[in-house]
Amino acid sequence: MRWSYKIARVAGIDVYVHATFLLILLFYGAMYYSSGGWGAAVYGVIFILFLFFCVLLHEFGHALAARRYGIRTPDITLLPIGGLARLERMPSSPIQELVIAIAGPAVNVAIAALLFLLPGQGASMDDLQEFTNPGQSLISQLITVNLFLVAFNMIPAFPMDGGRVLRALLAIKLPHARATLIAARTGQVIAILFAVAGFFGNFMLIFIAMFVFMGAEQELAYARMKESAGGPLVGDAMTTSFEVLSDTLRMGQVKDFLMQHGQQVFPVVNAFHQCQGLISRSELQAALSELPEASPASCLARSVPILDWRLPLPRALQVMEQSREPILPVVDSSGKLAGLVTKHAILSVAGA
Repeated sequence: MRWSYKIARVAGIDVYVHATFLLILLFYGAMYYSSGGWGAAVYGVIFILFLFFCVLLHEFGHALAARRYGIRTPDITLLPIGGLARLERMPSSPIQELVIAIAGPAVNVAIAALLFLLPGQGASMDDLQEFTNPGQSLISQLITVNLFLVAFNMIPAFPMDGGRVLRALLAIKLPHARATLIAARTGQVIAILFAVAGFFGNFMLIFIAMFVFMGAEQELAYARMKESAGGPLVGDAMTTSFEVLSDTLRMGQVKDFLMQHGQQVFPVVNAFHQCQGLISRSELQAALSELPEASPASCLARSVPILDWRLPLPRALQVMEQSREPILPVVDSSGKLAGLVTKHAILSVAGA
């Protein structure tokens, strides 16, 4: 994800922080400063850092549950609106989706319980109100915010965990597409209720309503495509965790680019995030001593077949075998680069 910076690698998972994360630190720092000066501002920033550490643990809950089923999580990114764990592929059964979805909120329940049981922490059930109130203790605020994360994430609407839990439970008895339809429509009804409530004062609910409604519609559209294709699609097998090489990058910048990224194959994209081809790491390294520094690195890109994410896996496998390419780019319905897919990933998902 652009504007994201790697801060750690834990259990084989890269942890990134988006640059806009600084905005929420500034916002809460200013809010606490207005109520109590610099001391309160520092306290507010510390609280937000602890809050997002809990969000990070929530995402690791998803990631480690997915690992149990052989699904890798290349990275987790912290954003102002929360965290994003990128799974290498989607779960192949309702039970797997249920376990992975519920693992995140379960982590927050465990954190809240442990904090509540800390000796001498001084929190009571009456204290667990208004987690942004500077008058509360840090422990009380963290208990409250973890309970809030559980409640918010378990709303039965995509893209929250509750929407995936609802679909997984329905899919145990119903076809996947039918379960997705019911879960998506349930989420959209909730989104409409949020929007109506937002017009009576809390405009943040309108933002959440838009986020939920569009997330549900996107999930529903993909489920319909999958059903019409009669099986898994390329989008089920692609990875969304990769670095791209801009067509504006010059050979003089390639050495630093390769030092920052250990990837073996890079998709080349233009300003509209459309794929122009692929370049391997070895091709870039070999060209360092051959091409002038002002030359665009994109001149090395080789043309390869580009797969639509709605393409059925058997057809994608045919294209990959004909091209003899180990990895191919995948584009979404707008033609923008959406992911990369390998033959191994196609065979894994097709055989799941």
